[in-house]
Amino acid sequence: MGKENQGLSPRVCILMAIGGMVGSSIFTLSGVTYGMAGPGAILTWLAAAVVLLLYSLNIAELATIYPQSGGIYVYPSKVVGKTTFQRDLAGWLASWSWLNVTVFGTAFSAICLATYLQEFLAFIKDSRAMQYIIPLVWLLFVWFINALNINKFGKIHNTLTYTLMFVISIYIVLGLINGSVANIKPFISGTMGGRGVLAGIPIAMLAYGSVMSVATYAGEIRDPRRNVPKIIGTALSIVATVYALILLSTFLMAPVGDFLENPGRQYFPLAYALGSSIGGKSFAWITNIVPIAALLALTTNMSIMVLGASRIVQTTALSGYLPRKLGEVHPKTKTPVWALTAVAVVAALLTLKPDLIWLIINTGSICSAITVAIIAITLITLRYKQRKGEIKERGVFQVPFGILFPVITLVVVATTVTYLFMGDGGLTSLYLTLGWYALGMAIFLIRFYTNKKKGLVATEEVDKGE
Repeated sequence: MGKENQGLSPRVCILMAIGGMVGSSIFTLSGVTYGMAGPGAILTWLAAAVVLLLYSLNIAELATIYPQSGGIYVYPSKVVGKTTFQRDLAGWLASWSWLNVTVFGTAFSAICLATYLQEFLAFIKDSRAMQYIIPLVWLLFVWFINALNINKFGKIHNTLTYTLMFVISIYIVLGLINGSVANIKPFISGTMGGRGVLAGIPIAMLAYGSVMSVATYAGEIRDPRRNVPKIIGTALSIVATVYALILLSTFLMAPVGDFLENPGRQYFPLAYALGSSIGGKSFAWITNIVPIAALLALTTNMSIMVLGASRIVQTTALSGYLPRKLGEVHPKTKTPVWALTAVAVVAALLTLKPDLIWLIINTGSICSAITVAIIAITLITLRYKQRKGEIKERGVFQVPFGILFPVITLVVVATTVTYLFMGDGGLTSLYLTLGWYALGMAIFLIRFYTNKKKGLVATEEVDKGE
């Protein structure tokens, strides 16, 4: 069997996960958390990595038991609940939550891409039409590379990721050389101080969220039972280290007061920090690496989010909760082109309302936290059913210390989301999130009872799609 048919290798998947995680959040949301907690935001981002590590351990074990694509739906639907209704509802809620994160996140990245470019290219800033056209063009490009065979997609994506990491390494070195330790004193500051360190965690979690996408295409990975844990752990560790270095470099170059004085700078922290540090010097032209890095990061991030979202749409379509057409794959490339198209179209529509960007951020934060919580509950339930003998399968990898890690995950998620909405989260985002889940429940109930009348069992359909 040729490599083209063996699935994605661990090395390719690690790079895909890194490229997916290093995206819009570090170039935009790092400034928001800086304003909230000052240099202490470094702790925020490291804490977010720990939360996602706990989550990724949970999902790694589940992936070794159920090595299917669309894992965010599959795991709860296989484990949680006793009836078909309960199992399908658990899978649907996890999927619906993750679709918000990925589809809204794709739109957010596309909007950020246009916003970033207009700061450096006058013809974009002066043209309102271009600010709408650029996100649509990038979404079309992302759709195209995703529509290719998964191995071809991996090669293109990883070439972009290698280039991105090279450019980021230049930024880190420049920051460490040209920064000043005085700029990170006091370490805890910002508008919320110590509370901001915790409140920013759900926001920073968005920057690591694409590690979850590994579960959505697990069925397309070579030997997923053994490789998924390795891929997730390695990618997350590398990205957490890179983020810490990027943040340290940024904070050394620009004091938090500059961002509080002009909040608009919070959405361009890297560009502002590098420009303020070496602007006017003979090599000031090198500041152009920031928009280049942002462009690459936003592209790789969007690509992986669209990949993950399309596999979730495909799996839920096979389950009967979305139109069956969305579950079909192209006969030649074996990619779910209809699901890809649906994801790209919805994200494109969202980019037409760029003023909703903050609502997108906060809504995605809540839905990301809910997804993490559902997977943690799934692993706790798995442990219980394994002990009772109801589930006999055991993963090649097992999370240590029983249910301790998933319980800690639930506590941290609940605490950080509470702090977020005690701070700057706002009730509007909460109402939008509730509306999202109300819509999701309506779709689920309609499709469930329609399927029941037709004699269809959703979980059986998913099994057929393994």
